[in-house]
Amino acid sequence: MLIKKLGMVIAAGGSGSRFSKTVNKLLVDYRGKPLMIHALSAFLPVLEPGNMAIAAPESEMENMQNLVNEYLPGNNIRWVVGGATRLASVANAVAVLPCDLELIAIHDGARPLATVDLLTELCGAARIYGGAVPGKTPVDTIKKVDGNGMVSENLVRADLLAVATPQVFKYKEYRQALDQLPGELLNGKTESGLITDDAALFTLNGGKVKAIFSSAPNDKITLPEDIKNIHPGC
Repeated sequence: MLIKKLGMVIAAGGSGSRFSKTVNKLLVDYRGKPLMIHALSAFLPVLEPGNMAIAAPESEMENMQNLVNEYLPGNNIRWVVGGATRLASVANAVAVLPCDLELIAIHDGARPLATVDLLTELCGAARIYGGAVPGKTPVDTIKKVDGNGMVSENLVRADLLAVATPQVFKYKEYRQALDQLPGELLNGKTESGLITDDAALFTLNGGKVKAIFSSAPNDKITLPEDIKNIHPGC
């Protein structure tokens, strides 16, 4: 069933240098398909045609397009070149989607296990609260440290969320947050430790974000060993 008026951005524009200096992690094999194909296969069927955009590195664009067209012919995906930062890449992709959307979802192309059920739950929460993100309570104890590496605060795990994607927001509010972000932050000329994901951008602009706790596997591929360790939970 289609999720009406939902647009989706797939963030695939990063260098992935922690995975490999020479191999794009989104193109490596995972369970018989290129890694990025898993997320596209899951989410394309619930989007109206033309409502998905992928931000990809210019050097990898043609290769990615060919692979996606091979596995998902007739996909109606919109492609854009990634920007200097993840946020810039997302902004480029959002700009080519239809303007009459009600919701926008942003998903990491390196997360192959996210499901439509999770996306649907996030969309429902975003319609109520403005935004919604999935995550889990951290397994490890998390402590805050100061600039000298000394523990400055003991954090309560029950109050923490290890955040994943897709992250879903009301479209107009998310566009407003992007439009109000200073260009030097968007393009990486000034570093900000506050804006590490789309939810941070949204909340800095006054948006409200609902946490959706999910125990389902939704790991991100970051290092080569993650390909061996990640599992679909079956």
